Amino acid sequence: MKPSHAWQQHGTVSLWRYRDNARNFPGWQLTADAEGCASLLTRLDALHTEGAGASRTLRLSAPGPAQLAVPNNRDARWVAPQRMQLILDEDSGAWQWQPHGDRQVLRLGVSALAGLRQGVLDIAAGRGDYSLGHGMDALWFWWWNAQR
Repeated sequence: MKPSHAWQQHGTVSLWRYRDNARNFPGWQLTADAEGCASLLTRLDALHTEGAGASRTLRLSAPGPAQLAVPNNRDARWVAPQRMQLILDEDSGAWQWQPHGDRQVLRLGVSALAGLRQGVLDIAAGRGDYSLGHGMDALWFWWWNAQR
């Protein structure tokens, strides 16, 4: 059995993008609680081990007021998919978001996977406010806020 097939998700992972005032934080926003970060890191490591073509879909939770308060994009409306599929691409530098029904697909290469992994480590350590990618393909990392 492949490591990705044995993996089970735990914790909370939130992904959203702003519909209003997107110039402040264009692209996607990511945060997760401690358990969600640990689970996501295990998943990213399994993708790396399996190599190109490996894929896994994550359950997502909509961000709450406490999580939205971290980037503080005022009263900007947002949209959040219910699931995110990660696909490891043969192109080492690949980084492409693709909508697919109720899920958002991120096709990424090995070098981008390393950046994503570091971003999740930073979330777990209470760091963030930076992005990978550019414009509407960016992914912003935000620390988890359990307040409110």
